[in-house]
Amino acid sequence: MMKTLYNDQGHKMCRIPCFRLPIFLLALSYTALAQICDVRSGSPMQMKIQLTFDDKTQDAAPGAVASQNDPIHRGDSAGNVRSYDFTALQIRVQLQDPTGGTFQEQMPASDGEVRMTVCKKAIYRLQITGADIEEAIVDSVQPGHGDSLVTVVLHRKLTKEERKVQKATISAHGLRIPRKAQKQLEKGDEAFKRGKITDAEKYYSKAAQIYPQFEQAENSLGIVFMQEGDGVDGKAAFARAIAINPNYAPAQVNLAKIAFDEKRYNDSYVLARQALKSEPLNTAALFVAAESSFFKQVYRETVNYARTLHSLPHQQYGLAHYLAAKSLEALQQPDAAIEEYRTFLEEAPDDPNAKRARELIRLLQATAGPAPSPR
Repeated sequence: MMKTLYNDQGHKMCRIPCFRLPIFLLALSYTALAQICDVRSGSPMQMKIQLTFDDKTQDAAPGAVASQNDPIHRGDSAGNVRSYDFTALQIRVQLQDPTGGTFQEQMPASDGEVRMTVCKKAIYRLQITGADIEEAIVDSVQPGHGDSLVTVVLHRKLTKEERKVQKATISAHGLRIPRKAQKQLEKGDEAFKRGKITDAEKYYSKAAQIYPQFEQAENSLGIVFMQEGDGVDGKAAFARAIAINPNYAPAQVNLAKIAFDEKRYNDSYVLARQALKSEPLNTAALFVAAESSFFKQVYRETVNYARTLHSLPHQQYGLAHYLAAKSLEALQQPDAAIEEYRTFLEEAPDDPNAKRARELIRLLQATAGPAPSPR
């Protein structure tokens, strides 16, 4: 089991620039590059991709993928009235091979729907880009194994005005923090980095005393208590941080980690999802959400969170791919499971589960047997 670390982190999402081309040129170019289906890759079939936004599905993971059997899809249909005209958003959906080579590229219909002809046994990667959205990448899409109907949750980029408002809100909050309290917090951070835990506790406690509404100081104090092995005071400090700011993701993630370690998987799951509502690209929250959903046996969500995590820098969270592989086995998708095990071994070759992952790959390959020869 991966050691739990209690720390605040900031994360940035890598983006690949895309070049705008006239729609008719795209249609001509990508039709010519369409994949040829054969005995090995399976017969041709239709795959439907439905784009939606996080403000319409607030509880879904960013960049998440769902099959037609998932709760997110119940009651949904292409005819539903949506608040976005996707044709005006200049969004492009690329169907790729697992390494990123492009087979097709299409723009969605006004309701966000894209239909593509794919090969039943093939494994694909989806990349969705646009000027006004955060890039979304979904790996290990298997049309013949439950992914013939895929929903991808997109996140809208903030406008210049919204960024100003957000910055002003953060600045206003910062202005309310007394300089003396901020100074104590900075001293605590420096002491913590140098391994002087007792000094860090003293500084963080002083910061919280000077300014009782200082959620960051309470969260940092909770981290120190956990480092000292004081789980009771640690949980109390994290709870105080959330009481001050109910949307403070770092403290929610830390409480989610504690709940997971205590095998309170449902509590862990709820807390991680709450953190993702305010920080949808928080890799620590995504990892805990993947862990807790796995032990809740909500396997499709484990795969969703792992795929979203994979689109972000996540070096210390390679174990998510192992959990995704185990989930795909439970979902009876052996080919996708093999791919996740391989990704896990690439990212975390020294993980204690690596030996078992290699064994499971061999077992799954032996069970599947050799691919049939073309006639």
